[in-house]
Amino acid sequence: MLQGFPSIELSQYLLPADAARGGVIANPFVVTDIKNRVILWFLPGVFTPSQQDAIRKATDGLKLALSKPKQATGWHTDTSYYKSDTDGGVLNVSPAWHAQAHEASLTLGCAYMRQWLRDSETSFKLVDALLATVHPELHRRSSAVRKQLLADEEITDLHELIKAWPTVFTAISVVHNRETPFHCDSKLAPQWYDLFLSVGSYTNAILELPSLGIHARYMPGTAALFSGLLLRHGVSAVDRGDHIGYVFYMCPSIFHFASISVGKWVEYSSLCT
Repeated sequence: MLQGFPSIELSQYLLPADAARGGVIANPFVVTDIKNRVILWFLPGVFTPSQQDAIRKATDGLKLALSKPKQATGWHTDTSYYKSDTDGGVLNVSPAWHAQAHEASLTLGCAYMRQWLRDSETSFKLVDALLATVHPELHRRSSAVRKQLLADEEITDLHELIKAWPTVFTAISVVHNRETPFHCDSKLAPQWYDLFLSVGSYTNAILELPSLGIHARYMPGTAALFSGLLLRHGVSAVDRGDHIGYVFYMCPSIFHFASISVGKWVEYSSLCT
């Protein structure tokens, strides 16, 4: 799986020729820093059309829970970034949100949310398999967090939700038909990966990483893995079609509660041995 994605040292990639011309990258690539640490994977077409259809079908049942904010307090809640006034929304879910892992997303108790988790189980296992391939240590540590939470008798009220949660990522954001302006995400770890997955019927979207000078064609079926804390990023609006973005990520507070360290960077050479 890794042979098709050659690494590019960050010091050599800050001003690639096609980026200097305003070009858009469509091929898969990997970005490493000068210490051989992988800071970005870009994997177009890694999810097949049938896998995308399964994700879209599962998400259709979730749209009752997607909502737009009633009051703008920042770009996350600014309705002007949505494609239209009649559709779109965002939802953030986790089986154990807060610093002490004592509270779950209230919406997870709803029948349609439970159905979404069941319908998404196979798709999310593919997400986990991708993480295990490109960052095996993070996959192992997050799996250990899950086991530790299930062994904790002080949070037995969360055990049912944790067992039903079908991914090693501890939180998921679902974004429907919304442009994402440039930003960095807080409360994450720089050596971790968030997994950004794009599906839908749209035909044009661009993932931009301005600190790297990268404009990448963000077509349906594309997955990108990088730290949203480390790299400023944004996703353009789409003119036509439906755009569903999934962001899978880890909450450091849950790792700390479970007494599992955040771990190290992944080095490209370690994945090729």
